[in-house]
Amino acid sequence: MEKNKKTLLVPCDFTEVAANAILHASILSLRLAAKMVLFHVVKKEKEIVDTIEKLKDFYVSVLPNSEMEVDYLAKEGNIYDSIKQTAEELSATFVVMGTHGITGMQKLIGSKALKVIANSQVPFIVVQEKPQKEQYFSKMLVPVDFTVENKEKLRWAHYFSVYFRSTMVLYVTNVTDEVLLRRVKANLLFAKKYLEEREIDYEIHIAPANQKFNDAIIEFCHAIQAQGILIMTTRDPQLTDFIFGAEEQNIIANAKVPVICVNPRIDVKRFQGFHG
Repeated sequence: MEKNKKTLLVPCDFTEVAANAILHASILSLRLAAKMVLFHVVKKEKEIVDTIEKLKDFYVSVLPNSEMEVDYLAKEGNIYDSIKQTAEELSATFVVMGTHGITGMQKLIGSKALKVIANSQVPFIVVQEKPQKEQYFSKMLVPVDFTVENKEKLRWAHYFSVYFRSTMVLYVTNVTDEVLLRRVKANLLFAKKYLEEREIDYEIHIAPANQKFNDAIIEFCHAIQAQGILIMTTRDPQLTDFIFGAEEQNIIANAKVPVICVNPRIDVKRFQGFHG
């Protein structure tokens, strides 16, 4: 997960949410001792030189007195492929990306953010608003459900606890199906053991039974003033996920706090013993 020099890729479309992503990345850069790379996708190769200068000017407008190490990069392509490919080429630790949520026609064709994130090997930190510098990631909401991928999420919970001393708030789905309930309980037991062995502070809360889990996550996040949500994204999301709304799409668009999105690994089968 770590390299000698960590890198944060920050896609930049020169909007307010892009500025907020830079502010988040600046905090992460200091905590992780990472280099920030501002990135923009252009339609034509001849636009690259001017775009690099525009990126430099935009960064100075957001952080005028910054002395952090920053690189600037522009490539021809489309955002859905170029961001993921560039993050992997740079061996980035995270992609820190602003999102405008889901508006207008995006409700029909799907969240742009989720399309960019889908199947990336590099985790994304998706943000909308300015960071809370005083309590950055001090309390993180970690949903616990019945899926095998929860184990991967815990590895990243450990990562954040190392750098931010985060308290992990385990928020457990409330299901009545006996098979799913056994899996949820097994996942929760594993999570508790995993966190306790690594001396990570945690709390456990149960979601209400009469509410969709993704809606409950957002509501509970606001209620406890969590500074981030750590989620797994849908493996290989299909068009129907984008049209009808994968659960994480709702969380990314409406949480308002940073959402750390980790895609399931291709080799996740070796973790299948996780939920029994």
